[in-house]
Amino acid sequence: MKTLLLFIVFIGIRAVRRKDDEQFQANQEILHNDPCFDDLEEIVENPLGAKVLQTVALQIKSGEGIDSIVSLLTNLKSDLEGKQIQQDGSNAAIQSQCKSDMDSYSQRVQLAVNEINDVEFKVGRLESDIEDYTGELELKQSQIDTFQGAENSLRDLRLKQSANYNKRLGQLKEMINAFQVMLPKMHELYDQVQSRDAESFVQEEAFANSFVQLANGGLANPILALVQVTSMMDSRSIQTIIEKMEIVRDSLITSVDEETALEEQAIRDNDVTLNEIFNAMQALTREKAADDESLQDTIRTRDQQQKRGSDAQAEFVASKSGMKQRRGQCQELLVQYQQNTIQRSREIEIIKKVQIIIQTKLNVVKSFIQEQQIS
Repeated sequence: MKTLLLFIVFIGIRAVRRKDDEQFQANQEILHNDPCFDDLEEIVENPLGAKVLQTVALQIKSGEGIDSIVSLLTNLKSDLEGKQIQQDGSNAAIQSQCKSDMDSYSQRVQLAVNEINDVEFKVGRLESDIEDYTGELELKQSQIDTFQGAENSLRDLRLKQSANYNKRLGQLKEMINAFQVMLPKMHELYDQVQSRDAESFVQEEAFANSFVQLANGGLANPILALVQVTSMMDSRSIQTIIEKMEIVRDSLITSVDEETALEEQAIRDNDVTLNEIFNAMQALTREKAADDESLQDTIRTRDQQQKRGSDAQAEFVASKSGMKQRRGQCQELLVQYQQNTIQRSREIEIIKKVQIIIQTKLNVVKSFIQEQQIS
């Protein structure tokens, strides 16, 4: 009897348990079919969501009430929102700095471009000036060479003219000397011819002596023939010849004076011309030196401008490179900020969902935690 009673009690207990299990399974099925259950499954896939549910599980196990759990989640959400506000401010400052940097790079690029264009214009003008100065130098050197050639030609011509003058003067003086020698003898011959009619021995001897002295002039003396002829003339004819000879002698003396005057004038004229040539060459040399100095200054200025252009080109390349690099950095920072913002917004939404589910469906949360064995 006692055994039967025990059996009946055992059967009753099992029936109650079965009924409780069936009821629990039914409740679990109801909870599992709740849409919030799906939300929790999605939440737990997120790293922060999993940590939040672990925190909720610990709070539930420790006996904390809903308000305490919600307050904890509110603080966590506020912390994330505060971090987002900080990141928003940081991103605004970064983007402002990026804009300032990009503006600075753009200004540097534009300044470099302006510098390059200015250098190209100035170098072109300087190259033209260099070409002009070079042409002027070549022209002045050609003029100097021309004047130098003219000077050399004039000096050579003057030497030849001087040699010709000396030769002519020597010939004229020789002829004058000949006349100066012959005329006294001709006068002596005239006197002897005039008294020849006396035919005295002394007269004949004196006449012969005069003839010998005239003949001693040598065969090269053209006057010899004249003496030989005049020795057979009368005194009147000899007088005429003497007069002619004196006229010729005087003419030769005049020619010497004229030749000397012409030579002296030619020397003066030549000196004036040489002096003019010298002054012209000096002026051209000074102008050439000034042009050469201007050319060297222009070349130095051109080289400085080209160096300035090279520096501007290097600055242009560096600015463009820096701009590209900075743009990439700013874009990366912006993308990172956007990704962080999206991630943090998702995390805040997760916390909000958990708060709502806890406030409205705590049993669903407990069932999910139990099923997922979250601790």
